[in-house]
Amino acid sequence: MLDHSEDAPLMILAHRGQWREYPENSLAAINEAIEDGAEIVEIDVQLTADGVPVLMHDTTVDRTTNGKGKVSDLTLAQIKNLRLKEGLGGKTAALTKHKIPTLKEVMLAVKDRAIVNLDKGWEIRDKMYEVLVKTDTVDHGLFKGSPNVEEAAEFMAKDPEILYMHIILDDSANTVGTFPGRQPVGYEIVFDDLADPQIQPEKVKQIKKNSRVLVNVMWYGLAAKYTDEASLRDVNLGWKAVTKLGVNMMQTDNIGAIDYWRNGGNMRNWKYDTGNRTVRVQAEDPLGGGQGTGYFDQDANRCNTADQDSIDVCEIDGAIAVSHNMDGEWAKYKVNIKKSGTYKISGRVSAASTPAGTINLDWAGETSGEIELKNTTHKRAFKLQNLEYRYLKKGTHVFTVKVTRPGSYNLDYIQFDLQD
Repeated sequence: MLDHSEDAPLMILAHRGQWREYPENSLAAINEAIEDGAEIVEIDVQLTADGVPVLMHDTTVDRTTNGKGKVSDLTLAQIKNLRLKEGLGGKTAALTKHKIPTLKEVMLAVKDRAIVNLDKGWEIRDKMYEVLVKTDTVDHGLFKGSPNVEEAAEFMAKDPEILYMHIILDDSANTVGTFPGRQPVGYEIVFDDLADPQIQPEKVKQIKKNSRVLVNVMWYGLAAKYTDEASLRDVNLGWKAVTKLGVNMMQTDNIGAIDYWRNGGNMRNWKYDTGNRTVRVQAEDPLGGGQGTGYFDQDANRCNTADQDSIDVCEIDGAIAVSHNMDGEWAKYKVNIKKSGTYKISGRVSAASTPAGTINLDWAGETSGEIELKNTTHKRAFKLQNLEYRYLKKGTHVFTVKVTRPGSYNLDYIQFDLQD
């Protein structure tokens, strides 16, 4: 963390832990994030009615648990009676067995394993600091905020082990270099345009004299259009581009993928078996011929991401997907199978509701039957979902994806994985 040299290795921050596998801000999500390669886990902290720091992003428990109300109105005992929802939560997300952890429980769990980025907690920094002292983990907690320099410097002066990261936006870029004495261990740069002052080469160079540089790549507007989803298409659209700007810390929603790339992996092979065993068909690339031939869409193109006259191809924080799927709509695709065998056919889908919708795959009149798509808890939470298993001979096959029940889902691609 303290290495801010020019060749300092890239550090991964896991946004709310590994929420793709476990509920956000849960102990299980934190442990999984560390296992998946994150050196730092970002968590969100709120105070209960009886003054105990617990992990919760929102001021209420409504989105992520089976409870209701403000965290500040609930006692720790009441908080501990709640169960967390899957992933990023939401009204229709499934309940899990996982409970809301206290900050103390988290610090004991990460001790000697990782650092925690203490987000949404600057106003309760003294309470959090008390927990870190009691658990002997002051040097494991990364405090973060955008206070004035004097306030931040005063807090850092309390203890030489305190780690502090300063957030800078367009109007606060001039705070770099004004800290007296100890400098922040890092600066979180938030920018929506490459012309913003805080991301200019000289400013980044100035920061790196004493500190690390963090950007967030979860969605548009945090680091312009450099995102996780864009990186999965082409690292030059995201991760690689921001490292060229001098960034050496990234907060991500794709821990495993960025760790794979950081260690030299070719993203073309990410979750992709080589040797003609995996084939991907992009949902935004149906057969030619347009409306009524390559696809049927009931309304005008709502997104204008692609040239098709009506199919809804949308850009979702860097992902290119077919969206706004209505009953009776369909799209026809071609897949070139290199080896005969049984294939697991999956769709990379995101959805924020239950039911998410249903589809079937039609192979020249032979159908898969109705396939119910799963709620992934957020529109940008893309996951591979199993659609069917099918024996396919070597050669070119044409299939149709038909919407049999509408829903709020997005389809990125269809993947074929040889099972034999």
